[in-house]
Amino acid sequence: MSAAKELREYTARSNAIHQEYLGDPELLERYERFVAWQLDYMLPFYEDLRASEDYAAAVDFVVSDLTGIGIYQRDQDLARVVPMMCKMLPDKALRSVATAMQLNTRVLDINLSICRELYKDVPVDADVSEAAYCSACRRASRLDECLELVHLTGEVGHNLDHVIHIPMIGLMLKAMRTPARLAGFGVLQRFLEKGYRTFVALEDVDQFLDDITHRMTEVFTQIFTEPVENLKQ
Repeated sequence: MSAAKELREYTARSNAIHQEYLGDPELLERYERFVAWQLDYMLPFYEDLRASEDYAAAVDFVVSDLTGIGIYQRDQDLARVVPMMCKMLPDKALRSVATAMQLNTRVLDINLSICRELYKDVPVDADVSEAAYCSACRRASRLDECLELVHLTGEVGHNLDHVIHIPMIGLMLKAMRTPARLAGFGVLQRFLEKGYRTFVALEDVDQFLDDITHRMTEVFTQIFTEPVENLKQ
């Protein structure tokens, strides 16, 4: 499959998943509660990495994106510019964006499935326990599937590292700021600028990606293999 076709298909699928919960008020409430809870649950696993001034912003960027916080408008913006990207970007660049959207789509799909499983057992206004969350994860997904997402996260990070070293890319992003806002792509533009600032500030991107993917592997392994009786009820 061509990179352009992959990008179009993953972008369309991502936005279709968004519409599943946006078009259902009850599911929307559950999903918003779920992603907020999941972020609060995930971040403490990375506290030691976040304690490093060099890593803090990058950890937050990766974890918040993987937990699906505030990404609907960004994905909608992206869908509107995909036709132009497919015409203007070389295949290598399109392949990088397509890989990022593959990760985005698969994370969304799994998260929504976990959310649905979780709230079969837990009232929407009730406190969520670690045991209930991990049990829902195990019913909705598999460890090997989540470890594939860890691998994809590292791949997307390396692709982004290559992009930020393109000459003049920082100046290009700044120059695009006002036109993007006026054209209605402000959310996507802010995301791109945040990603650029986050990764350009890292002294050693390879080391960061090794550290974050190693930790993610540990976290997912615990979620899927820790005996339920050892989890907080």
